[in-house]
Amino acid sequence: MVSEFGAVARSQTVDRATWDLKSLSSSTPTSIAEGRDSQDAPIPVGDFLRGENRFDRDADDRQENRPRQVQRNRQTSVIEAIEITVDGNRLLVRADGDIQAVGYWDRRTLAYQIEIRNARLASGFRVPSARDSASISWVRAEQADPETVMLRVMPAPQVSVNGINQPSTQMLSLELEPYSIESAPLPVANRRNTTSSWDDVPQIPQGQVVVVIDPGHGGSDPGAVGIGGLSEIDIVNPMSHRIADLLEENGVAAVLTREDNRTVELEPRVQLANRLNANLFVSIHANAISMSRPDVNGIETYYYQTGGDLAATIHQNLLQATGGPDRGVRTARFYVLRNTDMPAVLVELGFVTGAYDAPRLSDAQYRELLAQAIARGILQYVNQYCPGPLCQ
Repeated sequence: MVSEFGAVARSQTVDRATWDLKSLSSSTPTSIAEGRDSQDAPIPVGDFLRGENRFDRDADDRQENRPRQVQRNRQTSVIEAIEITVDGNRLLVRADGDIQAVGYWDRRTLAYQIEIRNARLASGFRVPSARDSASISWVRAEQADPETVMLRVMPAPQVSVNGINQPSTQMLSLELEPYSIESAPLPVANRRNTTSSWDDVPQIPQGQVVVVIDPGHGGSDPGAVGIGGLSEIDIVNPMSHRIADLLEENGVAAVLTREDNRTVELEPRVQLANRLNANLFVSIHANAISMSRPDVNGIETYYYQTGGDLAATIHQNLLQATGGPDRGVRTARFYVLRNTDMPAVLVELGFVTGAYDAPRLSDAQYRELLAQAIARGILQYVNQYCPGPLCQ
């Protein structure tokens, strides 16, 4: 829906009072196995840990998440093995018969989930340890129902999922790609603990939360321009769309202050968020300084009076995902922060003038890492601070 300010609601309507969205539920899976760094021994199917780690078994939820149907066949194949290749960048699934699968991001843990129909786990099945893989944090497997196996894979920080390949009818391959770049020297970066704690992130009911995503600048205002002509709007435009998509995939309604590269003044951006009675406002920017200072690099996140916890959560996720230089969480009197009625933050993703930041910001794979990190930070904040229609 296009607003009077050129904003587009990425749900069917921006009037939350008229939303007709399903609440999500979960029930106990029949069996599950887990691969952990500290455990190599077989894990008996049906012997899992805590309820909060169980898969969401709501059929409607799975139907909304996955992009296509997997047809059931008469014969059930046995999943005989799951292996991580020597280079650690590929997960292989082997079966004794034909298998089909569909992959999508799991809303609760934010891991990548593979749904295999017409399949069951072999007796004594165990998942591989991810201890020696630089690309995978952990792997879990579940016999969700008698004919459905669910796999869940958490990529390590700075690793993206390239999708599922099927080398044969009896084998699946999940491709992962670590981010790397050699074109710029690496300054000393602030490295945070990169262990993800999203295992226990609860499901966010659809329609509960509205987040306004604000792509900075646009139209006649290209924002900052840096090394090689890298423009701020070339970074924030596609990233804002991607963040909005990730939020909606996880049950949060996302609204953009502008859908395309048009000029939108600051006041209409704020008015849109306030009129929607949005829960959160997140403005996406890239930084710049003199071209004579390529040594200045790093991520900054700003808030004014409210939004401190939101800023800290998003900022921590960005550092965990990228390992980039940390310029901290700061306060500022930016117009969009002072005049919004909800917690609001402004994220500076890095310097288009920086020798470290610029080549990364120009790379689509790196921007995907940033988008996922921002979406994860928002979801973490929502789960902690937005138990009802309004965020604290």
